Amino acid sequence: MFLKIGSRGEDVKELQLALNVLGHNCGVADGIFGRGTAHQVEKFQESAHIHADGIVGRGTMRALNESLDAAGEGSSKFELGKHPDPVETLHKMKWVKVEADKVDGSGGYNRFYLREDAAEAYNAFRGDVLALGGVITSAGARRPLHDSSKSKSRSTKSMHYTGLALDMALDSGMNNPKKERYVVEESGDRRWNVWCRTENESVPKVKLSGYTYNHTRVLVEDRFFSITDLAKKHGWQPIRARSWFMRGGKFTGAEWWHFQWEDGLIKGKSTFGGELLKLYSLTECKEFAHWEDAKNCTFGVDWF
Repeated sequence: MFLKIGSRGEDVKELQLALNVLGHNCGVADGIFGRGTAHQVEKFQESAHIHADGIVGRGTMRALNESLDAAGEGSSKFELGKHPDPVETLHKMKWVKVEADKVDGSGGYNRFYLREDAAEAYNAFRGDVLALGGVITSAGARRPLHDSSKSKSRSTKSMHYTGLALDMALDSGMNNPKKERYVVEESGDRRWNVWCRTENESVPKVKLSGYTYNHTRVLVEDRFFSITDLAKKHGWQPIRARSWFMRGGKFTGAEWWHFQWEDGLIKGKSTFGGELLKLYSLTECKEFAHWEDAKNCTFGVDWF
C-alpha cells in the first residue's frame, strides 16, 4: 500500500489521524490526500530523517509506526504485511566507467560508474555537450548497497543504487553565477534548467537569472546552452528540488545536479528491486538495509 496526493479513503483517514496524534496537524481527517496532507507528510519525513517526498510507502509507514510506539499510540500503527521478492534475472549487467570533466574551482571527479546501458546513453549525451564547448562535472554516480544511511535529502530507493543516476559537482554551480560554468535557472514547480557557459561562438548569448544556494538571484549574460535540454534528448531526466530547500533550506536539497536515465524503465512495470537484480544477486539485495521497504516500488507510481 502507498498513499500520495490524490489518494482517498479510510487508509488516508488513518494516516491523517496518525499525523495529528504525532503533532503534524492535518486538520479534520477527511480521507482526502491533498496538498495540506502532503505537506504534513513531508514535515514528518523531515523530522524522521527520511527522504521527504510526500509519498507514504512502506518506509514512511515503518517510521510512522516507530513514532507512534514512542508516543504510546501503538494501537494506531499500520499493518505493513509481507510481499514476495521480484524475480531474479540470470544475466547481470556490467558497471562501466565513464569520463567526466574537471573544472577550475571545483573538486569534482574525472570519472564515475554507470550501468552499461545508461553509460552508453551518457557517452552520447556528453559527446553533444563537448561538441558545444561545454563540460559535465561529476560528484559521482554509483552508490553501493552498503551505503544505506537515511537522510531527508537521500532516497532509500535512489537510482544511484541501480546505476541509472549521476550527480554533477555541487560546487560547479549555484555559488557564483557570474563565474561558474553552470548557471541554474528556475523553470517552475521546483524544477531547474541548468545552463552551461561556453566560448563556442555558434552558441548565442542569452540573459539568465541564476539561482544561488543562498536563495538569491543573479542576472548574467553570456553564451550558454541548456544542459537540461541535451540531457533529456538522451533520456536523462532532471528531478525537482526538495520542498524544504525552496523554503529556505540548506544546499543539499537543491538537486539541480541530479539526472537519471529513465529510458531504460517502463512506467507502471519496472520496480526498484527488479532493477537492482539486474546488477546484483538476490542474496546481495537482501543485505540492502531498505530491501523489504523498497523492492516492490514501481516506477511512475511510488518510485519517482
